[in-house]
Amino acid sequence: MSNSIQIQSGASTSISVKQTGYNKSTVVNQPVKNTIDISGLKGGGDLSYVHNQTTAASTWSVTHSLIKKPAVILLDDEGYEIEADVQHISDNSVIITFSEAITGTAHFN
Repeated sequence: MSNSIQIQSGASTSISVKQTGYNKSTVVNQPVKNTIDISGLKGGGDLSYVHNQTTAASTWSVTHSLIKKPAVILLDDEGYEIEADVQHISDNSVIITFSEAITGTAHFN
C-alpha cells in the first residue's frame, strides 16, 4: 500500500480513507494544496476474540475490547452452534443470555 497520493496542480478531488479493521474513517473533502500524511493510519486484518466459558451459566458477561459491535458465533463444548440473546452493551462488551446454564465459547469478529 502506498502512503502518498499525487494530484495535479489546480485539480480538485475528494479523498475518503477507510481503515480496515476499524469502525472509524477519515474523510478529506476539500481542495488540497499541501501534502496529507496518511502513514499513521493502521492497517491489517479485522480483529477477533474468543471467550471460553468454563463455568456453566445462563448469562455470560463478556468484555471483548474490539472497539466495535462484532458478529458473535456461540458454540457448545462439542462444537455445535447454539442460539442465545446477544445484547451489545457497548463497543467493548456484550451480555449473552441462554435459556439454561451452559458452557462453551463465544467467537467475536
